[in-house]
Amino acid sequence: MTGKKPTSHVPHKHARAAKIMPGAYPVFPRNTASRLLRALRDPEIVAVAARVVADKAEELRTAVLAHVDRIADAARACDPVAIFEQAHEIRGLAGNAGLLATGRIANGLCKYLDAINRARLRPDQGLVALHLEAIARAAHAEDEATRLGEEVASELAALVDKKLAEINDSARRKQGRADNDGTA
Repeated sequence: MTGKKPTSHVPHKHARAAKIMPGAYPVFPRNTASRLLRALRDPEIVAVAARVVADKAEELRTAVLAHVDRIADAARACDPVAIFEQAHEIRGLAGNAGLLATGRIANGLCKYLDAINRARLRPDQGLVALHLEAIARAAHAEDEATRLGEEVASELAALVDKKLAEINDSARRKQGRADNDGTA
């Protein structure tokens, strides 16, 4: 489903940003871009696309569940890079599989792990475990995914926001002390 991808989506401490050279991505002439945009807004085309996705929903759900198994394996191996990669796959597929809460929860985990990695901190294992359990439950539930899953996703998103705010506050305080010491 996803094809080959780079070895990791998690920024590595030795990773460097690459400049995208002009012409690396296709650029359409204005009239072609306008025609494509009109086609994407065409109700018939939207309806066909919705039918295709609906026809593939069970296949997509199976793919999400496979990634849920892989994220559990990554957690048992204590591999944060693999956890991030699997959460990233889940968040990308879950919505099309009709697992909206699963996707939101996985998105929150990706957001948290990415920020923690950028700050060069260790993730809160309790927070990660909560997300992993919630992802598994929401992905496997039939009705709960729509009723309680959204509430869980919202609560976990608030928890991630709180943790990230604490990290940012701590970094600002450290920077302020460094500025006051004249070491910055």
